[in-house]
Amino acid sequence: PAELTERSSASVGCDKQKRSVVWGVDVAGFERTSARAELPVSTRARYHHGDLERALIDAVRAQLEEGLASKVSLAEAAKSVGVSTAAPYKHFRDKQDVLERIAGEGFSELGQLMSDAQKDGASAAEHIAASGKAYVRFALSNPGTFRLMFGSSPNVKDNADVTAQGHECFGVLITSVTRFLSERHSDRDPRTLSVMLWTFVHGLAALAKDKDYEAAGIDVDLDKKVDAVDESLLV
Repeated sequence: PAELTERSSASVGCDKQKRSVVWGVDVAGFERTSARAELPVSTRARYHHGDLERALIDAVRAQLEEGLASKVSLAEAAKSVGVSTAAPYKHFRDKQDVLERIAGEGFSELGQLMSDAQKDGASAAEHIAASGKAYVRFALSNPGTFRLMFGSSPNVKDNADVTAQGHECFGVLITSVTRFLSERHSDRDPRTLSVMLWTFVHGLAALAKDKDYEAAGIDVDLDKKVDAVDESLLV
């Protein structure tokens, strides 16, 4: 029976396929080890607990982080978690469906990191700077997911859930900017200012992620760059 075959495959392949992907980031002032360090210790156990969907998403995301965006394969993801190549289609309509899920989760994770970086008692300007630094850290720690979210597969943006999660993420910045302008009794448009801040910080993150500063022989302190951008725009 297919179920027995799948279980047998999982039992043989589980320990072999356990993998560790540690993101040690050390780029001019940023050093972080991602909590997303390794795939499930026992993918077979996860599958038997009804979590094959999560295991497959993690496996495809691991492919993205290995720089395999153009070669993402559901079949390879299935093999890596020890199930048949037909098993993913019980949970996803196709590869695009998985990519949309990952992009949406990426925006949710990024928004949460930006929000968590804002310490109680800090000023609105400090919240904005902290969110910007969290944004850059996310890009450096999750380059494959970041590329997916912002362009490597443009069709993911056609998904309504991905768009909604992206708007919610951007809303973290807009909320801080709105508070900043209110404290200063400014009549500037918070959305316009937020777009300007996002544009500069996103560019900084993309250049750092792709090692363009290194290629140009430029030594960049990313923390200070984020602070400088904020200081120049929050006037």
